[in-house]
Amino acid sequence: MKSALQWAYTTERIPRGHWLQKGCSEEYANEMEQMLSSFKQIIQSLRVGTVSDRIIIDFDLQDEDGNYLRANHDELLLPYWEEFTAALKHWSDHYADDKYLEVLLQDIELPKVVLDILRPAFEQSRLDSVFFRESGHSRDMTDFVNKVLHANHFITDVGFGAIMFDQEDIKSICSAIKARNFGGQFIKRLELAECFEDGIESQTLTMILETVVAATSNNLVLSQNGMSSREAGIIAEFLSVNPNISSLNVSDNRFDDADAALLANALSNNANLRDLTLNDNPIKENGRLAFLRTIFDVSSLDLSASSNYTCQVYGLEQDISALNFHEQSFSNKWEKIFTMLALSSDDSFVNTSLLEGVPAQLIPVLLNEADYVADEDDNPELTDLYLELTNAKRCQKHDAWDNLGVTKSLNCVYELMRCWAVPLIFA
Repeated sequence: MKSALQWAYTTERIPRGHWLQKGCSEEYANEMEQMLSSFKQIIQSLRVGTVSDRIIIDFDLQDEDGNYLRANHDELLLPYWEEFTAALKHWSDHYADDKYLEVLLQDIELPKVVLDILRPAFEQSRLDSVFFRESGHSRDMTDFVNKVLHANHFITDVGFGAIMFDQEDIKSICSAIKARNFGGQFIKRLELAECFEDGIESQTLTMILETVVAATSNNLVLSQNGMSSREAGIIAEFLSVNPNISSLNVSDNRFDDADAALLANALSNNANLRDLTLNDNPIKENGRLAFLRTIFDVSSLDLSASSNYTCQVYGLEQDISALNFHEQSFSNKWEKIFTMLALSSDDSFVNTSLLEGVPAQLIPVLLNEADYVADEDDNPELTDLYLELTNAKRCQKHDAWDNLGVTKSLNCVYELMRCWAVPLIFA
């Protein structure tokens, strides 16, 4: 506390006219004042220990086309970066306890002189996530990140947006992440958003994909990179061998229906991917159906049980994320099985004709899982998707199934016992 009280933010306020004299617009000058005011508040909250777990320093100005503009570097900003570095160290030394910070620096130019000021704090402070957007100076950023990742093993998430790295930069960053993973200090999330203009060269994409698989739980963001059919084939081949990756975001690229079919087919052999995000790709109905049929095969109970029951797919124009909704994958499998049993029957909540040929020793398993259904949430969206796949219309029985709530278990067990016991009575 004594150390905190001794600090004094002595930097003089940068007059608004400074930016206007440099030829900047009124809007630029206004936003710069807003950014520096927020910057001071963040430094103060770090010094007194009241900072939240996420620090965002950003320059929030857009042009007429909606593109974000970057705050250019100015030597008058250096004292702010110096105070920020000191405050980060102070917070880590006196207030962190078992907490960590996420730091996002967005749409601000960060030349080497600024990165050199920031590096000691980023190497030593209790940071678990760092993200840089539109900072420019890609080669300096690469060198900075490599040194920070080597020194600070608290960091598990690292991301970049709108920084145009070349192949050597990516190779260097991937090597630093691999070294961390090899040493057991895993990087669990890598984001490269809008870092490539017209797709990702095949060798570079393969290198990125291979980099993320070492951690026990990991995710990769490759949004806004202009990827299309070439990259879809590489990603599909990667997913088909069931790599150790839990989340993949390829939103806002150029994947079409044919690309979606490749990715969907790859999910048939994948039991590790938990979510795939596809927002703002030109995927239409055929691509959507490819994912839907891979995740929920209604041809038979066997095929339904062997279809993908781990991955939720997000971002399609007509949503299918109700499939594989549950965190535990076996719950997703049994939910789809009992949906088929219930909705394919005309007069009960179990279609016994689908159970013909099921070995007797599996019947207790079926009864046990029927009892487990009571703990699951009602999922009317799943009913709608089943009806779509079977070209059936929703009727009163389907509504009744969706509204059974915790009595769903009782109904399933009753129907199973009735269909087996009644024939024995009259035998």
